[in-house]
Amino acid sequence: MIQLNPRYEAIFNPDNIDQDCDGIASLMSAEADLIKEALDAGLYKHAVTMYLQLLKSMCEHFVKDEHYCYFDDMYSPEYTMQGIYEAIQEHNIDSESQRLLEEGHKEILQSECCEDYGMPSYIDRTR
Repeated sequence: MIQLNPRYEAIFNPDNIDQDCDGIASLMSAEADLIKEALDAGLYKHAVTMYLQLLKSMCEHFVKDEHYCYFDDMYSPEYTMQGIYEAIQEHNIDSESQRLLEEGHKEILQSECCEDYGMPSYIDRTR
């Protein structure tokens, strides 16, 4: 369901990996600002789609590029994603966008990243 975005994939270039993946989180922050702007403009479906694409890239690269080897207590990209998710929750998004968000989270919850590593931790696993 969630299609990878080539622009987001570039963020996760292995050359950007550093301690706590701070470099990746910094690059993600620029995208987070665009997602928040889309939310503020009422472009909820677009914002949720962008969020899910960025989330899927993060989850795939967490496993593929072994991001778990680069942090002890703080995986900075997850905090960036949590901030985006909280911004989505602050908006009264329409039902179509809410369904998209829920279906996207279901897909992420079935990913290796979530099942084997518990990442991202902010998604409610009881749904």
